[in-house]
Amino acid sequence: MKSKNLLLIGFIALLTMAFCQTAFAKERLVFGGGPAGGTFQVVANAVQVYKPVKASATFKVQAQSSAGSVENLRKTNSGKQQFSVVYSGHVYLGRNGMMKNDTKKYEDVMAVAWLYGAPGQLVTRKGSGIKSVKDLVGKKVGVGNAGSGAFANCELFFSHMGVWDKIERNAMGYNDAAQA
Repeated sequence: MKSKNLLLIGFIALLTMAFCQTAFAKERLVFGGGPAGGTFQVVANAVQVYKPVKASATFKVQAQSSAGSVENLRKTNSGKQQFSVVYSGHVYLGRNGMMKNDTKKYEDVMAVAWLYGAPGQLVTRKGSGIKSVKDLVGKKVGVGNAGSGAFANCELFFSHMGVWDKIERNAMGYNDAAQA
């Protein structure tokens, strides 16, 4: 009888300790950034180390690198990330089921803040002889990581210009493209 009481008291103590730990644990919030070298990852890292965020007793932000905008949209919609950096155009297209090759409606996301303007640049090496988009036909072009906003935007832009299927597309991030 004594051993049963001791076992019961031990079990109750163990349960109490388990629930106390859970009650005091910080909620982990995953912030989807982007590829190394990109602005999205810089933003996510900055939020993670921002003093008021770090000082929170109730949550902890974890910056997580990703392919970028489109992947972030999908992961945030599915709940794998709690928030992320996504181009507003991709939020709009995704919510309305208008993404290229992806008609799913991503309705569990919404834009909540404007972070920065993001103009696109088309950069070539000096002396390359490339003076227009049409000059890229048959050339190797870094178009961003697969799943990134850069890739999705390049596909839209180069398709509109009639060269998407005529360039040698290299899915690579900013750092790799700069080194190529």
